[in-house]
Amino acid sequence: MAPHSTRSLYGRLPISLQNVLVAVAGWRSYRVRFGPEFRRFLEELERLDFNSESEVRDDQDRRLRNIVRWAATSVPYYRDLFRREGIDPEAIRTVDDLTRIPPLDKAVLRADPGSLSSEAVARRRLVPGHTSGTTGSAISLWYTREALAWEYAVNWRQRGWYGIRPGARYAAFGGQTIVPFSQIDRPFWRFDPQRQRMLFSLYHMKPVHLEAFARELARPGYGFWQGYPSAISLVCAWMLEHDFGLEDAAPRAVFTSSETLLAHQREKIERATRAPLADRYGHAEFAASILTCPVGSYHVDTEFCAIEIDPRESGDGWVRGEILATGFCNRAMPLIRYRTGDLATLRTSSRCKCGRNRTVLEAIEGRIEDYVVTPDGRWVGRMDHVFKEAHSIREAQIVQRRPDRIELRFVPADGFDEGTKVRLERELRLRLGPEIAIDWQPMGEIPRLPSGKFRAVISEIQSAKVETSA
Repeated sequence: MAPHSTRSLYGRLPISLQNVLVAVAGWRSYRVRFGPEFRRFLEELERLDFNSESEVRDDQDRRLRNIVRWAATSVPYYRDLFRREGIDPEAIRTVDDLTRIPPLDKAVLRADPGSLSSEAVARRRLVPGHTSGTTGSAISLWYTREALAWEYAVNWRQRGWYGIRPGARYAAFGGQTIVPFSQIDRPFWRFDPQRQRMLFSLYHMKPVHLEAFARELARPGYGFWQGYPSAISLVCAWMLEHDFGLEDAAPRAVFTSSETLLAHQREKIERATRAPLADRYGHAEFAASILTCPVGSYHVDTEFCAIEIDPRESGDGWVRGEILATGFCNRAMPLIRYRTGDLATLRTSSRCKCGRNRTVLEAIEGRIEDYVVTPDGRWVGRMDHVFKEAHSIREAQIVQRRPDRIELRFVPADGFDEGTKVRLERELRLRLGPEIAIDWQPMGEIPRLPSGKFRAVISEIQSAKVETSA
């Protein structure tokens, strides 16, 4: 984040000069992320895309052995861990061998990120970063330039599945503060010419401004949209409510990331844009990357990471639990068996009709904390299905501070009435039971986190968090 004095100066400049500074920042970012390594990595990923199952497994195991050997010799935390636990890094030959290594808790990374940094990477080669602090304080991170190139190559491989190549102009919905908060009139967006992206300000997506966003998106030239699903679905809800069509300006595809994609968000986005929607699961720690293919399956990027499921429940051919992620690309800060805090369901013997032979996850369910705890002790997740057919609600959020009560915050749209409320309560009762109290809280807008991200469920019940992290 830029220093406060720099942001203050930026906010006082005319929009034309703000666009110049955005262009300069975009050029710097482009140099780091889109150099020769990016092109080489993208070519490699596309060449490996339809490898056989055995080829995929062998390639992943080879990358795993390399990162484990690197961590054991150059990262203080893993050097000490392997010695203390009597782990021979050469004995970690395949993904199945990872269970010999204790998982890494997020608290360790947050408390002492330096111990997880490689001593073999020169400080001048490090690129600093941080998490957004969605569920706690932010974490300091470091990357190599090669890691950043890998991250972007993975993204562009997915875009290539939809016929989109680097250089395409697109609409970006991220957490950048590129429009001063004090600005009260359009344009609520700035252009980055180097990466051909229009950056839309999430912090100005108030109901009164949504028409301005929709009209800008209806201008021809945006080949695709990319960003937070909560922001994209918000403007799509306005389009549907006002029968606003994109016509020839419809994107070729919409790519969502950084938040859990909820069912009602997907429904709004697909109806408003009439474009395919592709989701990506990843995080700033660069330990995981999971992409949806054109068929809709979540595929693990086996060139980027290995994914395990720490089981909480299982059945015939499936297992559900917390995602443990091992990243291969970031030698500045390699994370092995990193507890992400996110839940997913893995199909142990599934094949995808798209023809790609990578591990398939049936569902990524979001953070462990994103659960409602009922008075009888049940944990209920994926509450977004309650709102899937509620077309007269723009968005909704559940806040729980005690087990016997929830607050339902919602932004009503045209057509909201008592009948809508009755139907929603019926859906809530089907999942939560009759004992929990529901406080209805209509709002003009639902606040975002400082990062610009949206939380569908905010739980302040500490006992639930303690139990789920056991």
